[in-house]
Amino acid sequence: MSYWARYARGRLWWPERLAAGWIAWITSGPRSDAAAETRSARRADPGAEAAKPWLRGWGIGWPIAAAAAFTLALFLFDSLRIPLFWDESVYASQISQHAPMPWGAERARGLPLLVAPVTLFTSSVVALRVYLMVMAGLGLFLAMLAWRGRRPDWVVALAGVIFGGLWVTQQQAALLLPSYWSAIGGLAGVGLFLRAMERGRSSPLGIVLLAVAATFTALMRPADALVIFGILFVIALTARPWRHALSLMAAIAAGLAVGIGEWIAESYLYFDGPVRRLHAMSAASGGRKLNLVNNLRIMSGGLVSSKPGFPSISGWSHPRLLVWWAAFGVLALIGVYAAHRYHGWLLAATPVICALGVYALYSLPVRDNTRYLQPVWALLAISAADAIYWLVTTPRGRLRVAAIAAASLFVVAELGTQHALLAASNAQRVADGQVQTEAVQDMRQLGVRPPCVLTSSRLAVPITLPAAYYLGCSYQWHIKSLAQAGGRRVVVLVHGGASPQPFAQAWPAHRLPKNTGRVVGYVEPVG
Repeated sequence: MSYWARYARGRLWWPERLAAGWIAWITSGPRSDAAAETRSARRADPGAEAAKPWLRGWGIGWPIAAAAAFTLALFLFDSLRIPLFWDESVYASQISQHAPMPWGAERARGLPLLVAPVTLFTSSVVALRVYLMVMAGLGLFLAMLAWRGRRPDWVVALAGVIFGGLWVTQQQAALLLPSYWSAIGGLAGVGLFLRAMERGRSSPLGIVLLAVAATFTALMRPADALVIFGILFVIALTARPWRHALSLMAAIAAGLAVGIGEWIAESYLYFDGPVRRLHAMSAASGGRKLNLVNNLRIMSGGLVSSKPGFPSISGWSHPRLLVWWAAFGVLALIGVYAAHRYHGWLLAATPVICALGVYALYSLPVRDNTRYLQPVWALLAISAADAIYWLVTTPRGRLRVAAIAAASLFVVAELGTQHALLAASNAQRVADGQVQTEAVQDMRQLGVRPPCVLTSSRLAVPITLPAAYYLGCSYQWHIKSLAQAGGRRVVVLVHGGASPQPFAQAWPAHRLPKNTGRVVGYVEPVG
């Protein structure tokens, strides 16, 4: 008797049943939930499913296509040869053949572990960018898989397109920075949690995957994980029966314990305990000052920072884009209304509640970059896709045509305006990368070789640490005396017009890059 005949008759040995169940769970999601949702949708509008038979034909092909399109966009719109910048150099140097750059209290070890298969064997920036782009597409696909069965496949894929179409998502996914990955972990975790909540029971595989999602997110960004999975932990208290609630809470607690436990252990090893580390994190992010408006500014492409010496804006960089962002927010709220008919208000609002939690987290320190809000957009994309699904399937006749046109306009406007911002941002990154590369080449011509130390004045020069990474030197912030260099050759980089430390003021000064740079390098004479 063939395998599929035995499968149909239920005559499988238990390992075969386990494997078949796992494959069905991953590729199809919980069929009972999907069937129940389909029946509810048909009762609400008997013509809704019949109106879009071609949308249901692709099945899992929809998330695959969305992830593939996202990966292709990364290769098309991001340069593979842009050198590593400050934060990227720190992460790349941790698990590699290079001397590790100084590790800050605000960082977490998940990202160096993620890229270790590349950084252990090569320092090629092209290899690292290609690896990150491929892994970013795979990560988005796996996060979308967590939502299958709760929604039609094309709706899950639409959420992936909305999130993946944002300029900050496409830019950050190709960079060695953790916020994209915390967004992926949070998105997957919320999806897995809601699957379990709506089924009313906990499968062993689902519980394990929920714990893995919590661990992954905590290793990438502990604060993001605490907010997202802390909210899920509280919502799990509403689950029935209690055994189901306890299994969900145990999975979340175990995942956070692994990820944050590593952070706590490292705090005692290198930062004199968690309390001192939290104080150091606060200083690195510019203190603790609530400002809900500044996040609206950085949404449209601006820079805002409460940390002295860092760039900031006082107005709005691209105010017209706020119209699209407002539409995004309205759609997310409509999506909560649409989903509550099947899942109840609390579960329907869970993605939005988690998103608002992360938004509040990054409104407390006035952060200086859009990348920190990526988990917000990933979670709101789910509710926005729910709204579009409801709008294009519920009404009939001309109203349905108008809804489809409005939804199409929303997506097209996103891809057009967001890519304009992406192009402008990437052009600036290319220019900055060229300056950095030329400065490194100039220092090589000046004879800067290991063993060496690069440092700067009290006002940090952005290229100092990346230049140290590429030159094979160590980096130390603001050396006060040559004794701190331990006999290694010292190079001091300052902004043009600023003065170096007293011990370097008599050293030869060199503009970096030559003739065009606004950075001056003071290179210790040999002998």
